[in-house]
Amino acid sequence: MKKYIKINSLLLTACCLLTLGCDFSKKIDTRAAVKELREREVKRITPTQFTAQVDEWAHIIVDSLSKKLAINLQGRALIDSLSRKYRVEISTGSPINLQNPAFGKKFNEILDAYQYNAEKHLPQIDNIQKSDDEKFFFYTEPITLKDQFNDLKKIEIEALGKTAKLDSLVFRKKGDFVGLWLVKFSKKEVVRLSDPKHLIKLSDKQ
Repeated sequence: MKKYIKINSLLLTACCLLTLGCDFSKKIDTRAAVKELREREVKRITPTQFTAQVDEWAHIIVDSLSKKLAINLQGRALIDSLSRKYRVEISTGSPINLQNPAFGKKFNEILDAYQYNAEKHLPQIDNIQKSDDEKFFFYTEPITLKDQFNDLKKIEIEALGKTAKLDSLVFRKKGDFVGLWLVKFSKKEVVRLSDPKHLIKLSDKQ
């Protein structure tokens, strides 16, 4: 056991020195180094596990932001914090405002479907779509009007709607669809951040 620990310590130290460019004047952060090594380890993730992991993290992100929607849209502190933690891009907007050629044909067609459902007053659901080159995952979740903006003045609600690129929030009734959460995941970062043991548990739930 002692020999095992010693060998791994030497390997870890060597990796740290390489990372620092052999600059002995810099202090080695072993916890950060261990985290980096774990992220770089080879992982085999099935398509089902990818989707399950994206779905889990996306729900955590959106649920956290939806608890105090007005506050979190007015100030980006929590959005920025979650973006850094999960290495994602978080956006809001109406399906039309979220359209972007860079997202690719498949995902823009999903946004078209959301817009069609909104115009026909049809139910909206969560969705996960891979990018055309399969390097990204797009998670979308409908934002429906409840009582999130009751404490705001009309002028504040109008300004918030424009900032968040949502459909007009004024004169809307409870239950109306006003836009989407969009969380863009990088496949590369999902691999780096995922825990193989947890992925097995996610697979078992499927």
